[in-house]
Amino acid sequence: MRKRHTSSGFPTVVKRKNGKKVVIWRWYETGPDGRPRERWRTLGLASRFKSDIAARREAERLGLGRQIEDGPRSFKELVDHWLEVECPETDEDPSERRAFSTRDNYRGYLRKWITPRWGDEALEQVKAVAVESWLANLKKENGAALANGSKKKIRDLMHLLFEHAIRYEWTDRNPITSVRQSGIRQATPIRLNVDQLSKLIYEALKPRERLMVLLDFGTGLRRGELSGLRWEDISFEEKVLTPRRSIVKQRIGKVKTEASKKSIPLDDVLIEDLLAWRQQTPYAADSDYVFASSRMRGTQPYWMSRIMQHYIKPAAAEKGIQIKGWHTLRHSYTTLLRQNNNNPKVVQGLLRHASIAITMNIYDEAMSEEKRNAHRGVIQQLNRSVTRSAPKSAIPQVVERFGVPDGI
Repeated sequence: MRKRHTSSGFPTVVKRKNGKKVVIWRWYETGPDGRPRERWRTLGLASRFKSDIAARREAERLGLGRQIEDGPRSFKELVDHWLEVECPETDEDPSERRAFSTRDNYRGYLRKWITPRWGDEALEQVKAVAVESWLANLKKENGAALANGSKKKIRDLMHLLFEHAIRYEWTDRNPITSVRQSGIRQATPIRLNVDQLSKLIYEALKPRERLMVLLDFGTGLRRGELSGLRWEDISFEEKVLTPRRSIVKQRIGKVKTEASKKSIPLDDVLIEDLLAWRQQTPYAADSDYVFASSRMRGTQPYWMSRIMQHYIKPAAAEKGIQIKGWHTLRHSYTTLLRQNNNNPKVVQGLLRHASIAITMNIYDEAMSEEKRNAHRGVIQQLNRSVTRSAPKSAIPQVVERFGVPDGI
């Protein structure tokens, strides 16, 4: 029989930076090195709990403080343990490596896809062939097939969970290693060319949205980084911008990676537009958000997803321009950088990617005209070479095969 501890730990009231008080449940568990380590989780606002007993009941309901000694009884117990240890909901733990947006995506995949199907299964009942078949048949709510990229992320997250189980010696096998799932895109991401970008920025949009799009495109910022930008993050003297936070669903968190913290150069055009906006906005102090919401009296930035949906997309549609979201601008920035024959390492630095493979394999899809020109150049080079080296008697056959080369 498996040995199990009952819920243990204690509640603590903590005051957040926004002035709200929350109840934190703290407990100790044995780490992989055999030493005890403190863990914690937010239970909710302090106003919800009238006593320590109420907080303890909530902790017991959430299964907090219970250590699993001989292994989880189900895949859901493994998920719950991994969430507590490796994927906290807040950024208050300074040792947390993942950005909030990443953790939020993980929780979404677990909640929507993984736990409903595999939660009741024992670890040894999860088989590679069954997982592979399940992934192949996943569909969205509208009945369309789930994108390969999403399936690959689900597969990789399940692999991560089993690695967690191996680390705690609850199993010695990872069946997901044998699961085959391609992450190849089913459709090419939308990219805007220079004419489309110019029309969108300088003809379609009003000043606020115009600066948002120009700044996002011109720096390659991610949506959360654009939302979390404050005036103190911009050095007008040095003409650089340094992302220091990312806001997703109005949650302030870290930027995605260490490489994401690197400074970004700002052209004079961007500097001028930013200074003009700073004179116009009522929230111009160093600690204010660049795009502070007037409805929230400057305490929060605008919801960038809503700005895109309600202002930018309709304006773009009136000009016949298709834009999927903020990442369309980042994709467009990458491709235009490459079309200008910039060094791939320079492109990687501007996009602040941790790996150049991400820059080249995920973002850089050369435009069809660029591919056509490259193809034409190679064929013409071959054509000229054959013409120069061929004897006079062979020229008619060469012309018939390749067309009339230059100089004939």
